[in-house]
Amino acid sequence: MVAKKKSHSRLYLSVALCVSALLASFFISRAANTRESYWVVMRPIAAGTQIGPGDLGFQSVVLGTAAESYLAASTNPIGSITRRRLLTGELLQGSALTDDSRALSHQEISLSVRSVDIPLEVEVGELISLYQVHDVRDSNSFIAPNYVASGAFVTSLDRKGTNFGGEVALGISVDRSEIETILRATTSGRLVVVRARG
Repeated sequence: MVAKKKSHSRLYLSVALCVSALLASFFISRAANTRESYWVVMRPIAAGTQIGPGDLGFQSVVLGTAAESYLAASTNPIGSITRRRLLTGELLQGSALTDDSRALSHQEISLSVRSVDIPLEVEVGELISLYQVHDVRDSNSFIAPNYVASGAFVTSLDRKGTNFGGEVALGISVDRSEIETILRATTSGRLVVVRARG
């Protein structure tokens, strides 16, 4: 009788341990797969610029152990400054932002560029270079193209006037130290856009 009681108690104990192990793994798996809302980039943002309300949105995702690196919806990154270029659809990492105003190094300017002087493939979020080109007229001597700036981040692009060989409205974000050079280049000749990648 005593042997039967011992075997029954061992059976009950082993069943209880199996059930508790299954329940524990179920709850751990469920906790790891819980969806949470995180900040996501809605449009490309240049490095060294301040984040505005229209730049970000929310996305519900499962990150598991990687969640520590990303900004949850409970934080407020609006007004922070980007340390690097951010792309559309990217989850916002805490390491990509700073509150140090010295990092606010870029400003946005708008340029008018002839439609033939900008590649058709250029899109918002790309990095471009700018060159100044002078047209040769009559007996004037040739003037070599002049390098103006590189690493300009395209913030906006309006090609509405290109159907008739018109102008393209180009918004770029550049280091504030380059703005004067770029604007000076617009006073004579024309600006030609060169893609940073082919």
